[in-house]
Formats: sequence, C-alpha cells, structure tokens
Amino acid sequence: MRNDMDVSRRGFLVGGVAAFGSLFGRRLFAAPPGWKHGGIPNLVFGVVSDTHLRTARDGRSVDRNYTDKYFLAALQYFRRQNVDAVVHLGDMANNGQVEAMQFHADAWRKVFPKNRGIGGRKVERLFVTGNHDVEGFSYTKFMEQLIGAPEERKRHLLATDMAANWERIWDEPYEEAWHKMVNGYHFFGQHYPSGKFDAKKTEAVLAKCRGNATLGDGVRPVFLLTHRRPHLEAMNKVMQPLSNTFGFHGHWHKSAANWNVIGLGNSQFPHVQCPACHSSRGEAFPMADKCVSRVQIQGGDWKAWKSRQGFVVKVYDDMLVIERHEFDNGVASLGADWVMPLGKHDPHPFSKDALKKVIGDPQFRKDAKLTIVKDSASQRLCVKIPLADGNPDSRVYAYEVEVAGDDVSKKLLKAVYAAGCNMGIGREPNGGVTTLEIPKSELPPSKVLTIAVRPLSSLGTSGKQIMCKFSV
Repeated sequence: MRNDMDVSRRGFLVGGVAAFGSLFGRRLFAAPPGWKHGGIPNLVFGVVSDTHLRTARDGRSVDRNYTDKYFLAALQYFRRQNVDAVVHLGDMANNGQVEAMQFHADAWRKVFPKNRGIGGRKVERLFVTGNHDVEGFSYTKFMEQLIGAPEERKRHLLATDMAANWERIWDEPYEEAWHKMVNGYHFFGQHYPSGKFDAKKTEAVLAKCRGNATLGDGVRPVFLLTHRRPHLEAMNKVMQPLSNTFGFHGHWHKSAANWNVIGLGNSQFPHVQCPACHSSRGEAFPMADKCVSRVQIQGGDWKAWKSRQGFVVKVYDDMLVIERHEFDNGVASLGADWVMPLGKHDPHPFSKDALKKVIGDPQFRKDAKLTIVKDSASQRLCVKIPLADGNPDSRVYAYEVEVAGDDVSKKLLKAVYAAGCNMGIGREPNGGVTTLEIPKSELPPSKVLTIAVRPLSSLGTSGKQIMCKFSV
C-alpha cells in the first residue's frame, strides 16, 4: 500500500467542488482544510527534463559540470515513491552524444533494473528527445575539441542515426510519435524532430486509439508529452475534440518555484513546464504585471541559486496533484502542491486569475525587522530583508521596496528577487536574507529616509509591509 495523499470521491464532490468554485478564500491551490489524505492514487509518475549530460573527453565519464548525479537522485526518489512511470521531456544529451544518452540508460537500469521498481512492479519509461539530443551537429565547438575527425565524430552523435541509436540504447523501437497506457491512463509522446515538427504523426497514433472509451470521458486526463511548448500545443490541437488533455513540456529551464510555469493554451488546455534537472533558474521569467511594469527587478546571484528540480504527479478519481521537488543534496520541497480538480470548470482552475485568488499572500513574521547599512566606501545603502515566511500557505518570490524622503511624491521604488526563491524551502542562502543595494545617487534628498518593504508571490499577490526610518 502506498503512503500517499488522496481524497475520497465523495469528500471531493461534497467539499472540493464548492471549495474550488468559490476559490476558497485566499488559500493556496491545495487541499482545503478538512480533506484527509491517506488513500491510494490511481497513478503516480515522476517527471524530469533537461538533464543535459555531457561526457568528459575520455568519453567514458560525464563532465563534472554536467553530472548525472541529479538524474540519479531523481530516479532514486521516484523509486521510493513507488511510481508507475517516469517521464523525461528531452535534452538528455547536452551535445547530442551517444555516450551521454547511454549514461541515462545506465542510470535507469541501476535504479529500475529490467524496468522494475519496488517489489518487482513494472515501471513504464516515457521518454522523449529534445533539441540538444537531435541537433548534436550544431554543438560543434565542444565536439570538434572532443573528436577531431568528422567521420569519427558522426559515430558519436545520436542524430547520425537516431532510430538505430535509440533502439540499441533503450532496447525499444524508436517512433517519432507514440502512445502508451499506464494504469488505464493514456500518454501520447512525440520526439523532437530532425526537421519541421509534424503533429499529424500524433494524430495518426491517436486514430488507432479512437475506440477507447477512457479517451473521451471528459474527466480522466490524457497526458501529452513533448519537449517544447509550441509542439505541445500543436499536439493538443490534433487531439480535439478531447476536453481532458493535460500537457507537460521542458526546454525553458524555468524554476517550478514560480507559478508562472503553469499555463493554459487554446481551448483552456492546461499545461505545465517541467523545470530542468540540470539547472533551473528564474531570472528570465518576468514578474507579475503589477511589479514589472513599475520597477526594475534585480536578479541577484542566480548562478549561486541553481536548483535541480522535477515533479511527482499523483492522479486520483477527481483531482491531479503535482508535487514540486529539488534534487540537490537530498530532496526538498519547492512549495505547496499544485492541485487541479478534474472535469470541466469555468473559469479553469489553472487560469492566472484563478491562481492569483488562491495562491495566498506571503507575509513577514510578526517580529521581522529591516536592517539598513550605509556603505561609505561604495556609497551605497544596503537594505537587508528578512525571509518573509510568516505565511506557510504562500512563498515569497520577490520584494517591493519603497524609499521616501521629505517629499513623498518623489519616492524611489525598486524590487529584488528573494534570495534563493527558486531553491528548495530551507535551502535559501544566508538564511533567506535578501540584500538590496541602492546607490546613494538614487536616494531621495532627505536627512531621514523611510524604507518600506512588501513581499510578493511569483504571481504578484502581496503581503503587508514592514518599514523603518534611517538617518542618512
């Protein structure tokens, strides 16, 4: 028996629909109070993407900067979760090397020998390729240094003969579009193409499944898997008129700590970007309109905040739960689970308007105080902001900072990402203290400054300010 989270069908129908219909106040998009988790889900699968392994020059080991340890850690965690399947959304081989793909296969067989998990249960492998796997020829600099002779180099590139390489490495036929069933749930995958993406290949696979009643029941999700979002949306288009598709893609490397990786495409098609298991970052993801339209967001030391991430997805009769994890020096949560009730809902519970109403407000603790330091050498004012973790139902992603002098109409407005906001909870650098440095030249002219800081979620919902006065 799995020790997993669940709600009974009756409990969901009585409390869940009403709760989600009213968006349950301002709670996180997670199970409302009173829901008891302890049943067995119908389906559990792990999801990773963008592992980007690269072999070292000897071709027999992985580059220390492109290590396989995070992929191994994710697989080992998935095994402990007793998953029914594992999804990989592409970009396994950073330079399209045969050897890098082989390292993935070796890791898989080490953790799931003969495709078996705990107790000998079959674990389905649901892998698709990405652009780095297929376009190895375009990553020439590293490959030319690694293997000088062009003909010899081709032998080490997956794209020279992807079908043959795939079948040899994974011991299964290579099909650009494929369909598999796991525990009665449909999965459609499509590999990254060597030329133009052709969603009709998925349509042809779908045609063979049209008679299956579980495809069109409108409740049981049908999962679509591919590397890039435009390709995912093209796949969904050919799946119409199915109303129960749910997609996963990779490619972006955006942190799953950011709620903006949840999306809705045409026809309210819910899809989620899976973060990178090699390195997930958040600096290129815009903040909510409220913040980005008014201020310049400072990124901070994102290089030091690398986060290797993935999902565990659990599917019940009436709901789908996505657990977000970091796989770096042990497993850590990235925040509250994403929960989506299944069936037709208007507005859709993954719409941005709906999410903003349920994500919650990040808050400072009651005793939280700002620390202001004047650095005379650099002529900067350093605002040290304590971690806003006073609301366990929400997670801070950035801080909005106001600096006012005698003339409040000329106040300075800035923002900064929260330190370690894309990392596992409890792994934020410096205990989560975020430092914003403001040049003296930008400060309002005044002998006494009032500095106020407000915490923001990744969707821009905001908590209460804390403030202090500082004599310049």
